[in-house]
Amino acid sequence: MFLGKKVLTGWLCVLLLLTVGGCTVPGGTKPIVKVGLVAPFEGLYQPLGYEVLYAVKLAIQERNASGGVAGYMVELVALNDDNEPAGAAQRAREMAVDPDVVGVIGHFSSPTALAALEEYQRAGLALVTSAAAANAVTDGGYPSVYRLCARNDCLGWAAARYAVTELGAKRLAILRDQEDLAEAFALTAANLGAAIVLDVGADQVDWSVQIAAQDPNLIFFTGGAMEGADLIVQARQRGVDAPFMGGDDWGNPKLMQVGGATAEGTLYVTSAPALEEIGGADEFVTGYEALAGQPPGPQAILAYDATSVLLEAIARAIVAEGKPNRVAVTTQLAEIHFEGLTGPIAFDARGDRLEPVIYIHRVEAGNPYRPVTWIR
Repeated sequence: MFLGKKVLTGWLCVLLLLTVGGCTVPGGTKPIVKVGLVAPFEGLYQPLGYEVLYAVKLAIQERNASGGVAGYMVELVALNDDNEPAGAAQRAREMAVDPDVVGVIGHFSSPTALAALEEYQRAGLALVTSAAAANAVTDGGYPSVYRLCARNDCLGWAAARYAVTELGAKRLAILRDQEDLAEAFALTAANLGAAIVLDVGADQVDWSVQIAAQDPNLIFFTGGAMEGADLIVQARQRGVDAPFMGGDDWGNPKLMQVGGATAEGTLYVTSAPALEEIGGADEFVTGYEALAGQPPGPQAILAYDATSVLLEAIARAIVAEGKPNRVAVTTQLAEIHFEGLTGPIAFDARGDRLEPVIYIHRVEAGNPYRPVTWIR
């Protein structure tokens, strides 16, 4: 059961311990090490929080069942940030004050991750993110952050290549929100010979009129799913029938819930795979469904890998140091080579994953994750 920030404040939040398999270690013979998870467990993005929660719990449950990490059993400390930057920074501080927490999985948007990075850096606490795609997450000189998902510049490159070379779109409109994603798309499209017929901020009040006047073959929007759904509805009301493409946040079911039938056929670029796009996942799916009562979504798959690689780094750090150590965990993450559900996991000097696979998905009724293609 989760108690949100409306009930718990400050240090009391750290008492929210979710020990996989129970609240005590069987027999009390093995020491404890803690892993943190910060995600939205209340509010608009609550479904995302619980999607990733069950994946993280499953990874820890499996590790504990096999003896834990180098003789230590793992506890999960899960805190709610409402997907808001201020809440994210506060939850990071709460993770930092518990010396038994040696690594954190989260946060699940770029703004929340960026708001929390300084706190993790100050505490020497490793953060493994599977969803924060903004370039600044790893470009800001924070050596304790590691990212499994692709950067926005890579996502923008892949989206433009698909739009121009696969769809044949030669007249493109760009509605900017995330600048790094938009800029990568614009530069790549131009290099491939496409014309950018409109390039404006998504908050401009007359954007839909301008799009209708320019008659693009495709519209690329770099904002969130809720904003994207509103934009698509407005465009269709204006008679704009060009397809929309968005960033990885458009994998959120809210796009379809808000946009309805008008959102069908929308494309988005992501590094979070659908189940059809990974192999050898039967055991994971069975375990996840037993905990969650439903199949895992793409973010659950990446969160499971994020947890697995963090647990492996903790185990190696304990072997190297004789006990859990935050600095050693960060060092092991920098050097790790691990085979996850989503393929090989290793990181470059910035903390970005080497060669993340990027996917193009299509939003369809009942399935916001319909695979279209993938791009290395």
